[in-house]
Amino acid sequence: MESKTDTSFNGLFHAISFQLGGIAIAFLANSVNYGLILFADTNGHELALSVPIFATALFTVVWGDATLKSQISNIKDVSEEKQKTYAYKDIASQPYRLLRFMNLALAVTLAISQLSILFS
Repeated sequence: MESKTDTSFNGLFHAISFQLGGIAIAFLANSVNYGLILFADTNGHELALSVPIFATALFTVVWGDATLKSQISNIKDVSEEKQKTYAYKDIASQPYRLLRFMNLALAVTLAISQLSILFS
């Protein structure tokens, strides 16, 4: 007898909401980084300001990759009954390899952009 609650299906939606939280944190952190390097007097503080830039990029890569891997794992574990739902079909069809690459590329691009502004 199968339980009515599918922990993998629920876990999938928790991973997505966790990912959205990480996106909000990364957006806020990048906004603060850009605000500091564009509008503050950073002369002599370039090395110190590099630390939050690298930390934000690392957070974005680690958090994003972990949540995407969590989504993939939960997709693989969903019961056959739940696999017939439109939500499952839509989420399972996402290009997760491309999303993981985009997450990495975005973090690296933003960090390079911020560092180039900081050291110019």
